[in-house]
Amino acid sequence: MYTLSQLISQVQISPTLALNETARKLRQRGEDVINLGIGEPLNNCPQGAVALASKKLESRQVKYSPTSGNQNLKEAIQAYSQEHYGRTPELHNITVTMGAKQAIFNLLQILLDPGDEVIIFSPYWVSYPEMIKLARGTAVVVETNDQFIPDMEDFLSAVTGKTRAVLLNSPNNPTGAVYPPELVAALVDFCESKNIFLAMDDIYHQLIFDPAEWVPGYVFTSKPMDKSHLVIINGISKTFGMTGFRIGWAIGPAPVIQAMNKIQGHSTSGASAVLQEAALGALTSGSQAIAELRSFIQTNRDILIGELRQIKRLRITEPGGTFYCFPDFSSLVPDSQHLAALLLEKTFVATVPGIAFGKEGYLRLSYTCSREEIRESAKRIRWAVDRDSPPEIVIGGKTYLRKWEF
Repeated sequence: MYTLSQLISQVQISPTLALNETARKLRQRGEDVINLGIGEPLNNCPQGAVALASKKLESRQVKYSPTSGNQNLKEAIQAYSQEHYGRTPELHNITVTMGAKQAIFNLLQILLDPGDEVIIFSPYWVSYPEMIKLARGTAVVVETNDQFIPDMEDFLSAVTGKTRAVLLNSPNNPTGAVYPPELVAALVDFCESKNIFLAMDDIYHQLIFDPAEWVPGYVFTSKPMDKSHLVIINGISKTFGMTGFRIGWAIGPAPVIQAMNKIQGHSTSGASAVLQEAALGALTSGSQAIAELRSFIQTNRDILIGELRQIKRLRITEPGGTFYCFPDFSSLVPDSQHLAALLLEKTFVATVPGIAFGKEGYLRLSYTCSREEIRESAKRIRWAVDRDSPPEIVIGGKTYLRKWEF
């Protein structure tokens, strides 16, 4: 029997990682698994990323990097920021981290004292509440409407004297919702006026579909970066299909970035020199990869939405970005954990239960796999939940009979 800290006992394991592991084991067993639970695109990473990483490895000089990141990568982030945000941060306004997740983690560690509150919008990314707990803060959840857009009045009602920060993720994981510019403007204006930090998790900002419009937060503030309360979080994982490279960054006021570097200096020391070279290659030569990925996932989105709309009583909001949709199964199967488990066990389709994102009755479906798998997964889901569908289905050459009722 081992005694662990009270804090870690309150933290939940990531359900997305757990489901991915279950799906992997089923595949090893020979089952015909389709993984709609995975939060990564399956495209190849840019050739420029591979070339620079290989060159670094071939030098055989792979040593420590500066804690806040290599200068050449930070200069590329400067150029990226100017292109997409209309602002050029100074090098001291940038820290490079091991994925955007570490940037958020470090930020919360340096902002929160015990009992401080962070506002998040439901549905939220599964790691937000747990990272807030690990920083000894309290997550305050604000609900959204049926289009997954928060109401400013609801947000204002959630603000207290303990509110230290707001986490904003648009385009949103798990819903694919893109928050309207007027909402972003109101949040930026409020946070800047009240000295509340607004962490903008922009990891999906280039994966957006017409007519949705993503607008950077800096558009709505005139404050210099070192007097602003905006902190921008981004990385290469989602847009370049480079989740395994684990490179992200944060842009913000110098005192905040310097404090984040303290955390990094005593934890990971800094990001890998090889992987930073890969990120440099992506940022300087990977724009075509993004365009190709966006086109691929938009077509997949249209196919999946079209197939799912054939399921009676299923409600679905068309996502404006990311590679996720978040259909409402509550009128069919109200318990999302039960539904996700049934789909994996009976149809070998991996999904993520909505309760993990703070929204019961929903499932998160990722549409990054092949077109054939998109169509096949929708067919299996319909067979499992729609009693009007044929009772038999063939999966992996085997015939299965639906024997359950909801």
